[in-house]
Amino acid sequence: MTDYLGRCHCGAVTVRFRTEREPRRWPLRRCTCSFCVRFGGVYTSDPAGEIGLRSSSALRTYQFGQRTADFVFCPTCGVYFGAMTDVDGKKLAVLNVRVLDEVTLDFTAAQPMDFDDESVELRTARRLRHWTPLVLSLTGA
Repeated sequence: MTDYLGRCHCGAVTVRFRTEREPRRWPLRRCTCSFCVRFGGVYTSDPAGEIGLRSSSALRTYQFGQRTADFVFCPTCGVYFGAMTDVDGKKLAVLNVRVLDEVTLDFTAAQPMDFDDESVELRTARRLRHWTPLVLSLTGA
């Protein structure tokens, strides 16, 4: 496994994406919902990997639509990290790869995705299949 590290602009939140996949083999997705378009999110995940998210204070989160995920931001500088959810006690996340340092990716290769017509059940099943296990650490909370 290789660790890919990233952070927000102010450094209050750091992320570690652990995966066996090389960056050129990461599945890149670009959600076409109004929220993701406005924030420019480009996402990846690896069900066999791990996302470690560490913050010096409580993260800011936002929910919309079906309210099945928390969209995660740095509480200080507002950088957008991706989304997290809890399914039957299992924490899962999808990572906005724009927060990673020293990783070169072809953002134009991101596959457009539209989840607007997905039921809660289908959405939950998709996340269980594709999203990455999440380890969350709030060091100052």
